[in-house]
Amino acid sequence: MAANPTTENRAKEERARKVTAYDLVIGILAIFSLIILIPIYFGHLSSQDVTVLLYTEDALCVVFLLDFFRSLHLAPDKWGYFLRGGGWLDLLGSIPISAFAIFRFARLFRVVRLLRKMTGGELRRMFTRQLAQSTLLFTLVIALLLVFTISWLVLLAEQGAPNSNIKTYHDAVWWAFVTITTVGYGDYYPVTGWGQSLAVILMFFGLGIIGVLSSYLASTFITLQRRRKEKIVGGNEQDQDKDEDEDNAEDKTTSNLEAEMTDIKGELAALRKLFEERYQAQ
Repeated sequence: MAANPTTENRAKEERARKVTAYDLVIGILAIFSLIILIPIYFGHLSSQDVTVLLYTEDALCVVFLLDFFRSLHLAPDKWGYFLRGGGWLDLLGSIPISAFAIFRFARLFRVVRLLRKMTGGELRRMFTRQLAQSTLLFTLVIALLLVFTISWLVLLAEQGAPNSNIKTYHDAVWWAFVTITTVGYGDYYPVTGWGQSLAVILMFFGLGIIGVLSSYLASTFITLQRRRKEKIVGGNEQDQDKDEDEDNAEDKTTSNLEAEMTDIKGELAALRKLFEERYQAQ
């Protein structure tokens, strides 16, 4: 039976109105992209530092472009989303081409749209029903934001310090990734008190990422194992019910055959009696 198109559209509209962890992460990334646009176009950075930020911007453009196609696919009224819902702004702000860079400030519309949809009840539902997935997603996004933000702050603290080996934003970003992943090559390190304090924050957060990732994987494996056991138990119960049904069917068939044999014996006895009576009469 085919589903009612009205019901499908209503379901899509309800999904579009709900704020998920994915929507919140996209909003956070949009805010972050707007922040890093400021030093790119209005700051006095070296060409190497600008290159790092531009690479980051291009990666975010790909994320936002994929999000645009996802939103277009899920929209019940695709032209309505594109024309009246700001889809054309999402598209222009997601093109990873330098000629369209000025339109990247249109990502502010994503943030405004998210704030209009977001309520306290939605956030509470998101974190209570999808705790593991939301925690992992937010942890990874916040880690990414911390890497680029603390890298910038460490660069400001280390640039003018004597004996400092973090001289460019590229060096600072590399040091931040090495620190937050707890690898610790030691090729770059802060020498100022402010820089070392920021390094401690990254170290603790790196340990937190490992803990969250381990908990998420353990939770996923336990859930899969529980579902597998439920499936096996359900299959055994179905097999047992099937065997019982087959036994009942066999018993019923046997009873029917016995009843038919009894009827046949009775009919044969009646025929025999009839023949004997006719034979005696002759």
